[in-house]
Amino acid sequence: MAKKRTSIIFLRTIHGAFALYFICCIGLLYYTVFTLRINLLFIVAMLSLAVEGFLVFILNGGDCPLIHLQKKIDDPVPFFNLFLPDYLAKKAVPFFTAITFSGIALLIVRLLL
Repeated sequence: MAKKRTSIIFLRTIHGAFALYFICCIGLLYYTVFTLRINLLFIVAMLSLAVEGFLVFILNGGDCPLIHLQKKIDDPVPFFNLFLPDYLAKKAVPFFTAITFSGIALLIVRLLL
């Protein structure tokens, strides 16, 4: 039982680190929208978001790739449900997707003007 609990805590920590990283990538996107400073860090962030989008939407039908590990270790609580009520947790991925695509659209507009 202790090993299962340790595995759940470890996976949740990793999941949180990934979430924080991708939120920082989105933040960098908006920073770039305002400053128009495109550098290697921005390129890495955009490639990271593209890979994450591919893994989530193309390979997993909208679910996080870590959900398979979560099920394997019998963690019953989806990641966003740790912090948000169920009705908001279900909207987290569409929210972050909309925020990301809005940032990309704003950047394109800024670069064209």
